[in-house]
Amino acid sequence: MSAIDNRNSMPPPVLRSTSRKKNYFALLSACTFATSAVQAQEPARALLHVNVLGLQNSHGQVVAHLFREGGDVFGKPYAKQRQPVSDQPVIVTFVNLEPGRYALIAFHDINGNNDLDHNIFRLPAEPLGYSNGFELSLLSGLPDSKKLAFSVGPNTQTVAITVK
Repeated sequence: MSAIDNRNSMPPPVLRSTSRKKNYFALLSACTFATSAVQAQEPARALLHVNVLGLQNSHGQVVAHLFREGGDVFGKPYAKQRQPVSDQPVIVTFVNLEPGRYALIAFHDINGNNDLDHNIFRLPAEPLGYSNGFELSLLSGLPDSKKLAFSVGPNTQTVAITVK
């Protein structure tokens, strides 16, 4: 009867323990490799400095609206930053951006109400500037994300925008 009991019994605990340790280390190695592969695929984040030029006085603030490629530049921006105008040049900074293509609109909010004011003809009444050197005119048409597009790489980048 002891021979039958030996055939149906489990392997000695030492063998089971060694087998579990091997499986544990194999699983741990696989998880570590998978985690490092996912981290390697994550793109580096960018820092964008916007040097705002053409300010006529030191009143109010600069408001900058950043749009992702294909975004509606008359709609809600992807990111928005404000910077008080005290010294010139004024530098507005966007942090933690994914590399890609963006469009930028900045204006000198002279009265500090956080809005771009318009005159009775619905034209901007405060100095306004666009990325990519775009200038609003009858020939240029209205701005859109393609006309204003510029690339942001994985590192720190500086662009200049002139408000008029």
